[in-house]
Amino acid sequence: MTDHETAPAEILSATDTAFALTDRAGTVRWVNPAMAMLLGLTEAQSVGRSLCALLSGAPDAPSDNDVMMPLPGVSGGYRWLEVRCTATDDGLLYRAVDVTRWRTRELDSAAVHQEELLRLVDEDPLTGLPNRRALTRELERQLALGVRGAFLLLDLDHFKDVNDLHGHPTGDKVMCTLASLLRDRIGGGQVLGRLSGDEFAAVLADTDEREAVAVADRLRNAIAAIPMNGVAGASRITVSIGVATFDSGVSWQEVLANADMALYASKAAGRNRATVYEPGHYQDTQMRVTVIERVRAALKHGGFVLHAMPMVKLGSGRVIGHELLLRLEDGKEPRLGPGEFLLAAERSDLVFEIDRWVADKAIQTLVEHPYPGLRFNVNVSGRTLEDEDFGDFVLDRLTAAGVAPGRLGFEITETAAVTNLDAARSLAQQLRASGCRITLDDFGSGFGSFVHLKELPITGLKIDGEFIHGIDYGSRDTVLVQGIVDIARGLGLSVVAEWVERSTQVEALSRLGVRVAQGFHLGKPEPLESLLARPHGVWMRRPTLMHELQPLETHP
Repeated sequence: MTDHETAPAEILSATDTAFALTDRAGTVRWVNPAMAMLLGLTEAQSVGRSLCALLSGAPDAPSDNDVMMPLPGVSGGYRWLEVRCTATDDGLLYRAVDVTRWRTRELDSAAVHQEELLRLVDEDPLTGLPNRRALTRELERQLALGVRGAFLLLDLDHFKDVNDLHGHPTGDKVMCTLASLLRDRIGGGQVLGRLSGDEFAAVLADTDEREAVAVADRLRNAIAAIPMNGVAGASRITVSIGVATFDSGVSWQEVLANADMALYASKAAGRNRATVYEPGHYQDTQMRVTVIERVRAALKHGGFVLHAMPMVKLGSGRVIGHELLLRLEDGKEPRLGPGEFLLAAERSDLVFEIDRWVADKAIQTLVEHPYPGLRFNVNVSGRTLEDEDFGDFVLDRLTAAGVAPGRLGFEITETAAVTNLDAARSLAQQLRASGCRITLDDFGSGFGSFVHLKELPITGLKIDGEFIHGIDYGSRDTVLVQGIVDIARGLGLSVVAEWVERSTQVEALSRLGVRVAQGFHLGKPEPLESLLARPHGVWMRRPTLMHELQPLETHP
């Protein structure tokens, strides 16, 4: 704190309201006792840590509006906070007010689904394990406490083959079995969670390198020993693990990056092994550099193509639009799926060019095929929200082409929107004001963010496919989807369900009030050129059903 800040600091230290000062990147410089208590740390332990990791959901930039967010209590339960971020001369000032009492009363009278929704703020909906948000907060908390420990990053080997050959329901059952096994074998006092699709992670406190490797090998051997009887093409499932030790001198981002590089080393060495991070692994990023070079060449020489996935009105079976999916077809080996080349692109600025290429191609196609029934949705990456000129680029192209903006929609993932709320709000406002549709994709994947819906000028929600898999089994997915539909209806938003693979799912969704869906049961993705080669009236007819298709890749 500087001298001119001393007096205000003394005043803020005496108040019951939580305050924190950070630099522009969100690293804590000072907190008052109320904020330290809120974080479950001492004032000294809080300094130098990432406030947005410890206070998950807090804005990362100044805003004129308070953000309403839930925070798990140290002893259980949740507290509701109103958080505001304002700019100072050289950083950010955060204020957090506990509004649990009145917020709880408001939610109790507003909806019966809030308890389930709130619980999933930090819970993975499929496995019940802590999600990325909870894992990040726990890792940063251990670093703030000065604990020496280890972080394990586990990636299932060839798990995509199970989904490709047997569909997501089978994949989900296997995933839940593996999650239960890992939970039982991880050991008391350690935190295991699901980081993303087929990635798990564990925060091991008070653990040295030798102990961490022993835990990793115990988990790896337990998974390899599970018989996959009845799952053709998967006699067994193995896991590759990256191990990164940590202490208070590093950031949570650095720990994750180190574990990621160690994981890549395990994959490169043949999979089904655990590797401890060492500085030499940094050189192994050359493989990812090769992917970047292929992406750059595809942009320059035409190696990208678009596939169209139909969105179907359940009542009539009519196609009301298509989601455009990017594929890399550059004729080189190994073939790269979207999850591989897009992940690499998002780590570089090439993702900005990719999103512009897709938007431009979509608009150009709408010009060449001026039929109102042809409507596209394109995906916007989280990184492109940082591109302040993207909205102008789209609107300039639409104006020059003379395309009705209503024929073009944009899908932004819930996680990306909440991570960069101000940028998402700004882009959505600009595009919606022109007449474009704005959909919040993968809704429910983070679920703490449903409180932000009132702040985002969107036109619709796309329910995360994780909630659709068991919708016809009478599971709690039914309660959650009903809650989403009720929230959307109250806010005047359209709802789309994805990953629909069975007729019984269609029946269940229809009973819950979902009117539009997409998935292999309703229609496969196909090359955009093939779609456009047919008479335009065919575009709006019910597409080919899943049982008529040959096996191909699963959902994008």
